[in-house]
Amino acid sequence: MNLHLFGINHKTSDVSERERFIIDESAHIFLENYLKDKFQKSLGSFFGLSTCNRTEFYFIADDNIVTDLFNSIKHALDINNVSDSHFYFFNREDAFIHMCKVASGIDSQVIGEQEIFGQFKDAYKNADDLNLIRSDLRLYVDKTIEISKRIRTSTKIGINPLSVSGLTLNLVRKIFENPEDQNILIVGGGEMAKSIIESLYKSGIRNINAINRSIKTINITGNFNVMSMPLSSSQKYLEEADIVIASATTSLPIIGKGALESALRARKNKPMLLIDLAVPRNIEPEIKSLEQVYLFSIDDIEKITKDNFGERIAEAEKASNLIVQEVQIANTEITNKIKKRNLKNDLEELINLLSEDDISLLKKNVLNNIDLDTFFIKKAKEKGVSKGIEDIQDFNKSSVKEIIKGLINNA
Repeated sequence: MNLHLFGINHKTSDVSERERFIIDESAHIFLENYLKDKFQKSLGSFFGLSTCNRTEFYFIADDNIVTDLFNSIKHALDINNVSDSHFYFFNREDAFIHMCKVASGIDSQVIGEQEIFGQFKDAYKNADDLNLIRSDLRLYVDKTIEISKRIRTSTKIGINPLSVSGLTLNLVRKIFENPEDQNILIVGGGEMAKSIIESLYKSGIRNINAINRSIKTINITGNFNVMSMPLSSSQKYLEEADIVIASATTSLPIIGKGALESALRARKNKPMLLIDLAVPRNIEPEIKSLEQVYLFSIDDIEKITKDNFGERIAEAEKASNLIVQEVQIANTEITNKIKKRNLKNDLEELINLLSEDDISLLKKNVLNNIDLDTFFIKKAKEKGVSKGIEDIQDFNKSSVKEIIKGLINNA
């Protein structure tokens, strides 16, 4: 089995397609049962990552099932209407390199953005909490996290770190000369919402309200917090808002065209700025057709900011070269760990099939001159045990003897 991935991102598709392909907790649980029945021993483990820029599916599997697995997931998640041409595929070392580029932020829409690293770790942890991660995938992801940390500290990819919340503030400042005089409505109550409020607060903006599925206090400082109101009160706050920034996690839009039309009438057609950072989107895209409404999606963010662009491109190239070097070293280390583990499992299986005479012979000679390679390869062929035994010749003799000693003492 090998490392594979497929996905769509801001380079291959727009937000209207990305929002159809989301792998959240419920999708993880559903896919675990669905894929286990369908692929059984051909699929090791997997997890998905969904952010505003991308959805990717990372997995350990036999090479020959990748196409069938991809088609099965498209069918299971009802995304057959997303063209195959918008997906990309990587396997083995190329998949490892891509994971590192994603986690380090150099494959993001905003090069070097800092939020993706936490999102990658959270997606992995959530899948691990659901018992979806097995040892092979864990080795690759742990190394990806280690390499990504090193990349962000050894290059300037994170210089003056950009974030979606920071870029949102830049957009607000481009449109409003005095944004501190505007009323702002935040839709959502998660980490992104908190990050946005923090950016606004640090910029001197205080007229901030929030709506969310549940009432909660969003603490910013000891002296400033925002209490999110229930979605049932959204119309009232829409009518008061000059700027709406949405980042809630939801499968359906929260703000519809009808609600905006009513809000505009109540506001006597005073213009509104709407920024939808969510995938799937929180704001119906049809709203863009309304006069006096300026709607921006996550895909518009990259188009309106070029902060430190040239420097980030140069650092991204440097980071990419470092990732390739790091992955080559790490890949060899991981491959050896997997081969050694597989050899131990195969040896254990074979030793359990040996006769008492064979076990006695091993106990007497394991530290002497018996040709262990020839002995085990011959016995493996006789017993029909995995070909992994043939890898015994690739390992240091003393480490193989230590494995065998431990196994035969328990035989």
